[in-house]
Amino acid sequence: MEEMSDPSLQQVLQQARDALAEAKHDVRINRYKLDEECAHQSTLYLYYSDILADAKAQEDADEDELDKVLAEVEMKYRKDPPEDLKITDSVIKALVEKDLRVETAKEKLRKSKKWKYRVESVVNSLGHKKSELDNLVVLWSKGYYMVDTGHIRTGNDEASEASRGSLKERKES
Repeated sequence: MEEMSDPSLQQVLQQARDALAEAKHDVRINRYKLDEECAHQSTLYLYYSDILADAKAQEDADEDELDKVLAEVEMKYRKDPPEDLKITDSVIKALVEKDLRVETAKEKLRKSKKWKYRVESVVNSLGHKKSELDNLVVLWSKGYYMVDTGHIRTGNDEASEASRGSLKERKES
């Protein structure tokens, strides 16, 4: 089927492509910058949740449009049926289903749903990222990422300070 020409759908689909490209980066965690990751998490969640709201609104609009097209096409066939067919409810239903306007509206709805499902997966991934950040913060707090110096780590000792400094400088590959 040919590409849709509806500007609102095209805008949403372009936004989807851009957001999904960014999402691959946004769901990653740099465990050596947990403070920055935690500070940025709620902003990312809000950003993608807003895109998801737009995707759901587009899906609702496309469902409404499909219902409208279905009604118009059905009325057209009931008012002016083809002369070579015996008109029954099942014949009307078949004619409506194969109408080009109905097929186009259904394709538009399928694209909207696909986009919504993709954005939902990003929002779900960000929920998992939050849980993982919580786990990593607990591990860091318990000294999992500390340099082993043989001393008890209190969080205020020289080794802990050195570890914090090196953690901030390290980059995840």
